[in-house]
Amino acid sequence: MTDTPLSTAPLLLILPLIGFAFTAAFGRRLGKRAHIVPLVAIAAVWVLAMGLAIPALLGDPALGGEGSSLTLFTWIASGDLIFNVGIHVDGLTGALLLVVTSVGALVHLYSVGYMSHDGSYWRFFAYLNLFMFSMLLLVLADNLLVVFAAWELVGLSSYLLIGFWYTKREPGLASKKAFITNRVGDVGFALGLMGLVAVFGSLDIHTILAGIEAGALTGPAATVIALLVFCGAVGKSAQFPLHVWLPDAMEGPTPVSALIHAATMVNAGVYLVARMSPLFAASHEAMLIVAAIGIFTAIFAASIAFTQTDIKRVLAFSTLSQLGYMFAALGVGAWIPAIFHLITHGFFKGLLFLGSGSVIHAVDGEQEMPKMGGLARKIPITYATMLIGTIAIAGLPPLAGFWSKDEILGEAFKFGFGWVWLVGLLVAGMTAFYMFRLMGMTFWGESRVNPAVHVHESPWTMTLPLVALAVPTIVAGFLLGFPFADGILVHGLKPVFAPANELLGHEHEAWTLFGIDGLLMLASVTIAAIGTAIGIRLFSSDHTQLLSSITTRLRPLYEGSRSRWYFDDLNDLVFVQAGGRVARALWWFDRRVVDGAVNGVGTIASSSGRGLRQIQTGRVQNYALGIAVGLIAMVIVYLMVAA
Repeated sequence: MTDTPLSTAPLLLILPLIGFAFTAAFGRRLGKRAHIVPLVAIAAVWVLAMGLAIPALLGDPALGGEGSSLTLFTWIASGDLIFNVGIHVDGLTGALLLVVTSVGALVHLYSVGYMSHDGSYWRFFAYLNLFMFSMLLLVLADNLLVVFAAWELVGLSSYLLIGFWYTKREPGLASKKAFITNRVGDVGFALGLMGLVAVFGSLDIHTILAGIEAGALTGPAATVIALLVFCGAVGKSAQFPLHVWLPDAMEGPTPVSALIHAATMVNAGVYLVARMSPLFAASHEAMLIVAAIGIFTAIFAASIAFTQTDIKRVLAFSTLSQLGYMFAALGVGAWIPAIFHLITHGFFKGLLFLGSGSVIHAVDGEQEMPKMGGLARKIPITYATMLIGTIAIAGLPPLAGFWSKDEILGEAFKFGFGWVWLVGLLVAGMTAFYMFRLMGMTFWGESRVNPAVHVHESPWTMTLPLVALAVPTIVAGFLLGFPFADGILVHGLKPVFAPANELLGHEHEAWTLFGIDGLLMLASVTIAAIGTAIGIRLFSSDHTQLLSSITTRLRPLYEGSRSRWYFDDLNDLVFVQAGGRVARALWWFDRRVVDGAVNGVGTIASSSGRGLRQIQTGRVQNYALGIAVGLIAMVIVYLMVAA
């Protein structure tokens, strides 16, 4: 093990697992010191992860290209089926490690201040370490069965963290909604894995991908299996129609929102599709469906974010929209821009969620933006860092979001998906608008905060992570994406996606400023600038009358957006009410008809047995009499028949 560059990689899994076990066992006794072991464990994990992620992205011969693998042990061996637990690190793994461990470590530090007054402080940090173990196992695994196990552990961790305040009704319902909705997608994922076993006799990722490259899976079978695997991604990454759990998941503590629902867990679906890119590239139909669901989710969620007033829910629908962008990119074959956006989104959305938590902390737990306003002067660090995150997600140069979003739109257009480019361009303008609406309602204009609330900046344990995340939000796009379409990330990920690009027939082209690329970039920046200008114009000061007039004229659209286009109501009608009635009818049928028939047969047998038992006296005289009577009866019957 010492001869491989992955000799320290098992510690990425061992350390958070130890942190979870120790804190779960002894955290209650440690009180407000319960964060020490989990925090130290994650800090060490970050250092080790950077030692793998950076060389992998820079093309280190030991980790770049096809990457490096390390088998830890055999998990299941049954005949010809052997499932090993191993670790694989390449450029794609490095990209995920960069985001997961960086945001994860900062969320742990942020939670020290944010959760300091919670009575279950120790339990929260135990859950955080369990989540980090689960997510790292998912990213590092070289076998799809291990990926699936980690997939379910991530779901369990999410359930525990969303429902952390389980004594309240809303978090409990939200955690169950997330858990059940994800199981719907996971059924498809499990069926897809069964299909892969049937075709390849293995779930080893490299064996499967090599078989696909050799043409062992084509036609309808490839489409069906790819779409079944995609079902799992739709659930975990909250794509339409399994998107309904993510906004409600905001009922969990804000660090949970940042860790799970902005930068890590929801990216698992994007990672899965990217890791299995040759599987999807083998089916044009599957790629088309991925692109369609992604771009529809992007505009669908953006339209809802327009009217939400809860600061965390605006960001939740923004996450849905940005994830849709990523899936749209994957669906058109823009693999590297999709991962590029995953990285930049992880940083700026983590910053925005933690910033929203700082705002909520400053105004004594209030989350409704109409009850805020005028906070820019009172919490300047939070304001400055959130403004940086807002500019980044709006796609304005030169911050991170501009680089990755521009590459997605450019690739979609050049690969012939004009409809994806057009809708994506519209979503870019919508994103800029609703994010500057959030900034205006929260930080600008006159204060609407309850006068009894003492507005104050958050402690350093909360503001330091904001500043730390603001740095990559500013520079990550340039560092990873410059020069355009030929930056560090392109070189680090190009070998990973080469097989998929070969199946699609995509070739890497040089980026040209004075050509189609420059025009596409100008279009995306222009639409983002227009959305920004409208947002600032309407929400930089008090325009209540103008906004009221617009709302009145567009009342049906406004109400539809505010009600999430009634999709939750539809789910309630179909699955809760109608489904509940069907379930009760089936329960009645099962209890009365099925169980009634079975119980009736049992009752008849039991009654007959009780009657027959009366003649089993154990007396020889009775048995002799019975034989005699029987013989007489037989003789009488014989004589009657003979006559």
